[in-house]
Amino acid sequence: METIEIKLPYSEVTLVLDALRHYINYIENVNESEIDEDTLADLLNDNENVKAVEKQISSLYSEKFGEY
Repeated sequence: METIEIKLPYSEVTLVLDALRHYINYIENVNESEIDEDTLADLLNDNENVKAVEKQISSLYSEKFGEY
């Protein structure tokens, strides 16, 4: 898999982590009766991918700056 290296100040990485965590929380608390099945399926698929990205960024951040 090809990757991209992005250099961000640690304060901006915390903003990215906050945004990812907010989106994860949103997906996990969505009212399933208020959205259609396709949208729900997309959100649940996104949730797994976003969790993986959050975990990876969080791990890298923790190695350098401590847990956030």
